[in-house]
Order: sequence, then structure tokens, then C-alpha cells
Amino acid sequence: MKMETLPAPRKTRAKAVKAAPGSDKRWTGALEGMHRGLVYGWVLDIKQPEQRVVLEVLRDGDAIGTVTADIARGDLADTFASVLPAGTVTDVCHGFIADLGIIKPGHQGVVTMRIANTDALLPGHVELASSTKPPVAARSAVFSDGALRLHGWAIDNRDERRKVTVRAYEGEQLLAETLADITHPATRAYEVNDHGFILNLPIKLGDGLSHTVRVVDDRGNQLNGSPLTVCCYAQGVKALLPDDTGVLGSAIDGYERVLPRSLAMHHYREWHAQFETPGSVPPLPDALAALKVGILVHGGQQGDQAAAARTLASLQQQSHPLTHVFALEPGVPDQQRALHAMLQAALIARCDIIACVRNGDTLAPHAVTAALHGFADAATQLVYTDSERAGRPWFKPAWNPEYALASDYPLDLVFARAPAVAALPVETRANAALLVWSLLAAQWEAAQQTVVHVPRVLLQSDTPLSAQEQQQRYEAATTVLGQVDTKAALQPLAGPGDAGFIPRRIVRALGKRDRQRSVSLIIPTRDHVELLERCISTIQQHTKWENLEIIVIDNDSALPKTKAYFRKISKQGVRILPAPGPFNFATLNNAAVDAATGEIVGLINNDIEAMHDGWLEEIVSHLLQPGVGAVGAKLLWPNGMVQHGGVLMGVGNVAGHFGNRLAERDWGDHGRNQLLQQVSGVTAACLFLRKSDYLAVGGMNGVAFPVAFNDVDLCLKLRTAGKSIIWTPYATMLHAESASRGTDDSPQKSLRAQREIDQLRTSWGYLLQHDPAYHPSLNLDAYSHAFGGLALPPRDRAPRQAGFPVQVQDSVL
Repeated sequence: MKMETLPAPRKTRAKAVKAAPGSDKRWTGALEGMHRGLVYGWVLDIKQPEQRVVLEVLRDGDAIGTVTADIARGDLADTFASVLPAGTVTDVCHGFIADLGIIKPGHQGVVTMRIANTDALLPGHVELASSTKPPVAARSAVFSDGALRLHGWAIDNRDERRKVTVRAYEGEQLLAETLADITHPATRAYEVNDHGFILNLPIKLGDGLSHTVRVVDDRGNQLNGSPLTVCCYAQGVKALLPDDTGVLGSAIDGYERVLPRSLAMHHYREWHAQFETPGSVPPLPDALAALKVGILVHGGQQGDQAAAARTLASLQQQSHPLTHVFALEPGVPDQQRALHAMLQAALIARCDIIACVRNGDTLAPHAVTAALHGFADAATQLVYTDSERAGRPWFKPAWNPEYALASDYPLDLVFARAPAVAALPVETRANAALLVWSLLAAQWEAAQQTVVHVPRVLLQSDTPLSAQEQQQRYEAATTVLGQVDTKAALQPLAGPGDAGFIPRRIVRALGKRDRQRSVSLIIPTRDHVELLERCISTIQQHTKWENLEIIVIDNDSALPKTKAYFRKISKQGVRILPAPGPFNFATLNNAAVDAATGEIVGLINNDIEAMHDGWLEEIVSHLLQPGVGAVGAKLLWPNGMVQHGGVLMGVGNVAGHFGNRLAERDWGDHGRNQLLQQVSGVTAACLFLRKSDYLAVGGMNGVAFPVAFNDVDLCLKLRTAGKSIIWTPYATMLHAESASRGTDDSPQKSLRAQREIDQLRTSWGYLLQHDPAYHPSLNLDAYSHAFGGLALPPRDRAPRQAGFPVQVQDSVL
């Protein structure tokens, strides 16, 4: 679909080609029409039908770009067959869509198409001033992600405002249907807008057999690309191979990294039945199998004997025999005394591991076995797991203290070594929430090594936390925060009624000395004075920081109005740093950081706008915490949708953004769009860090990442140096991404972008599949979004700590 622009036009005479049966002409095809700057058509090389024809796009006879005819046009299958010699086998991928960009009112000209490097024109032309709509089939498409999700877009040519229903059939059986009403990342937003769709096929088709799936709209029109062949084995290809597969196994691993597959979240129950089973957990080594486990059953509604029975039954069904189970009657009035008594009994019984479970909650049969794997390292003191409430899973990150304080996410099921429990003061046993939070507080400084996450859904609950239980957790978190960070406080937030916890904001006070720290804001630019002016004026309007330096890096700006603006802001104290030469975002920032006088540097794009007071104070307050390497803001598109909620590693085996299918006020998965949290990276469109840390890791890599992924590389270097990266939703900025430098739509830019992708995979490939802020059971396919599906199959679910793994895989490409 992407049209490659040519460096210079050329004019030539050309003649139309249209082959008839038995003709000696080589090509046949047609330019069918244009709509909103997209030119549609098809072309077939009769002598070599397996080849994809390259076309030149002509405007008034001048070549302005090229496009390859490689798009499926199933509606033309009979046409292709009619012009080919009898018995010739070919596919239907001979359509094209050439993107001319947005055609503004008043634009004139005639568009034609020519076979590249020939004088042969396709029949047909379009007038820029009067758009000719192409056939319905040309403007709808469907394609597979290699698994059980079909993607595409569907538009009603007669009424573009109408939302089309799309259906998938195998034979006459309806498999799935959906409304084409989303903005799909594979489409150009202003053409398809909210006419995209994702069709989620049932997991029963993941049987390893070949299935022919027909996709039609609600008028019975078959979409381009239909029918599709779906052949997927839900357990993954590797599950079909012997254990020792050597090179073949490594090749399959590489394939599944580059082309990750996913399943719709509403198929969670079927996914869980396949992948969360006792057989999916390896046997315990002897040392772990010998550990004595004591379970304390507490809480629940008074008199709810059925809840207590459910819990006890699940404990009796554990694959690892429990040494002791200590249970309270549901709703016992004096919970504090009873919990203390149970703890004492567990310690007297010399239990090695102790866990608390609510009356009414149930453990998966392999829960204790899976949790004990988390204690393989002798340094581990606490292990927590994932949980599920009312059929809704909570796939949790590795240890993430900011998100924990904001949401209580580790508390549902925590296993602790008995000595860690015994070391706590008696007053921490007032309730289970305070007990577990106190255990976490005791490990706070060493938690990256001592707190382990077992990424499996091992606890189910049909009973939501009561208001009293949520309040106890909130109060316990407040108590613990006062112990580990005396400058911070928790501020309750409004959340959805089914959140399951009291959401809160972590507010960190800035002392007088903190407010006097010097901050340098670094803004690269090349002309685009209208963007730069909005950027600087909004920053000045919403920033009250006393010791603030603004540095504009001038990368060969040439327009007189830009020069005039530079002179104006120079008089206001803004530094203009000349940086001539080809655009290299990394080296521009490196030069500016070297020249900056600030203790803290903020990398700011020239297409960023500040939106509210206090944004800088919010960022700096978290950056000054011990061990924090960088802090990023919440970035919004101009339409109010989230553009950046932190960097997510591994999307399409590269990297993407959290949150970029959400509106600003959307809650996100268990509050991830509204709560402070650690992430693996943040975008350099708004990235703050200490100058000393920037220099210590070597700054940005201008050789490997001149334009893209230099921020990801920088953040990963900080992470491997032991620093954390924080994303805050309480500093919100507007971002028109790539408005200044443009998109990667030329051959040179496309090649450079692919090179940077390859460099990221080469440098950090072993980390891309192991983002501690995400979950190995969640999707990483490029056409979905974070928390938008289930990994098929799940990635490695071994117990994990907060840091990155250190082993390098055999293949990263």
C-alpha cells in the first residue's frame, strides 16, 4: 500500500495496455479509481503471473512515485483466469493501492499508472479534482495474523458513514462476526478511520488442521483476501516436536518471536483450560519438594460456610501435599487475635513457607507447586502470583513498587518464607493486608532480588473484596509507604466500581533544595516554527521552575520566519545551539546534553505541548527517588487518544507503546492507563533523566539508532545499569508524533527504519520477549494493542524477578 516517492519526475509518451485472450501483450490491468488520495487498481503479468508488477504513478505525465501490485483481489479471480493460458496456476495478489496523501480541495491534475521502466500505461485515469470511487471490493480487505485473529477494514461505498458488519464462515457455519468500527493500525487513519475490524476465530480452529475461512460483509460481498487458509496449532509448533530439536527448535523460536500470535481475550476460559494445567508445571526438585507449607485461611462473610468449604476443598486437591492448613470460621469477630494465633501455630509447626488465603477463594490444583518453584533461589523471600476475579484475569507485572502502592496488585496470593514472617513485629498481624504489606516493606530495598513473581493465574475468586477489605489494604499501603518513603503520600482516586481496590496516586513532596535543582530542556528542530512556537510557549505558560534552561538545537533551519523566531526567544533567555548536518536525533541530543548546564535534562520533541501546571514538578519528584533512571509523561494525540503510556518491549519483536488504543480517561487494564508505574522505557518525545546518568551509559547511539529506537536503547542501558524507568499519567502532554520529521515513506527512510529495527533486535533481542512490566501470557502481535489478547501459546512463564534476564538467545532475528 505504501507508495515510494521518486527523486525527480520524467515525462514520456505511453500507450495503454489491455490484453485479451490469446493476445501477445504482456500485461493487463486497470486503474479503477481514487478515493481520499488512495489510487486503486490491478495489473497482471501474463507471461510471468507469479511476479509482482511494479508501477510508476504519474501526475500529468510526471512520475511521482512507485507502487508494487501485491494486494489480494479475490474478486478478480475469474478475470485473472480468463486472460491466462489454460492450466496456469496463480494467486490473486495483483492489486495495488497507491497513497498520494491527502488531496486538498482545489488540487488539479490527472493521475495515470505506467508499468515501471516501460512505456505501457494501464487503462483508466482519475482526476484529482473529482474523485472516482473504486469498486467495493477494492476498498475492503482481510488478512490473517497467522493464528486465529483476522484483521482488515470494510467500507460501504454507498454510505461511508455506515458501520459494516463482517462475518467469517467455514462452509456454511458462522464462526465469528463483528462490526467494522475501530481504527486499525494497518490502515491509514484518514482513509479508513474507524472502519477497521478484528475477527476473533474460535480456539477450536487451533487444531493444527487446515481450515478455509470465507469473510463477507453484510451485503454478501466477499472481502479482498477471502477466502483465507487458517492453519494454527494453539500449543505452538514446538509442542509437536521432540524435546531435543536443536537448530529446528531455535528456528521455530525465532519465527514465533518475529510473528507472535494471539487469541481474543474473550476466549480466556478456553485458553486457561489449555495452558493453565497441572501438567504445564514441571516437577519440583527434591529441595523444594521437601518444603513444609502452611496455609492460613481467613476473612470472608460471617456464616458463609459454603465459601469456607470451597477454599478447603481446593487446598485438599493440591498436587503438592500441604503440611498444615489453619482455618478461621468466616467472619470471626476478632480477626487480629485469630490471625496472630494461626501464624504462631504455623511457626511452631516449623512450616518453611506460609501463605494467606481468603475464605471463598480457591487455588488451582498446581498452585502450591508452581509457587514453590519461585523459591529456587535461596535469596527469595516472597512469591506472588496472578489471580482471577469473576472470570477476569489479572496478569501482573514483575515486582513494580509504584504500581503495587497504587493498586495492591501483589496481595491476592503471596507465599513467604517463615523466617521473614517471624521477624515482623506483632502489631503487623492486625489483618492479612497489613501482614503482607509489612512483608513487602521489609524487603523494599532488596526486592529486585528477594521478591519473585510466578506469572500464572493460580487463585480464583467469585467474591469481590468487601469495602472493609479494600480499606484495610489501602490503610496498610499508606502505613508501609510512610516507612519506606517519608516524603510520599497516597491520595485516593476515583476508579470504576469493579476495580477491586481503592486506586491511589503517589504524591511525592519536593523540598526547597529539590526545587532549586537546575533543569535543562532540550528541543531539536529544523524549521517548523509553528510547532516549535507552540511547544515553547506552552512550556513557558505551564512551568514555574526557577532554575530552568531551554536549549533549542537548530538542525539547519533555513526559513526567515524561523530565524526571526530564534532572535525573539534568544532575548528571552532561550539558548540556540547550531547543529548543522543530516538529521540524526541521537547525535543532536548528545551534543545538547554535553552543552546543558542542568543537573537534570529533559528531552522534548518540538511537536510536544504542555497542557497543565505542575507537569515538571510531577516528573522531577519521581526522578529524584533513589535508583530511578528516567521518567516519562503521558502523551496524547491531538484527538485526545493516548499516544504513549510507556514503552512495551517485544511488540512485533520490536517495541511499541502501552495505551495507544485508549482515550485519556480510560481506566486501562486494572488501572494501567491511570496509575503510576515502572516500565521498561519511555519515549524521548518527553524523557527526563540526570545528566550524569545520561553520560554514564554513553548517551544515545547515533550510529545504530540515528532516528528511531535511540530512546528505547537509552532506557534499556539504564535498566541494565540497575536503574528503574517510571511513567507517570499525572504529567500529560500533547504530541503530534513525527509532525516535524515526517513519516518513513520514502525508500531511503524505509531502509533506514528497517536497519534500526534490525539493530534493536541484534542489540536487545534477548530482552524483547521478557518485559518485566508486561506478562508472558499476553499478546505481542503488531496489529493488536497491549492487554488486547492472549499469547498463543504463552511465552516462558518461569518465575521472574524485576530485573531483565541476562541470558542471550541463539537467534534474535
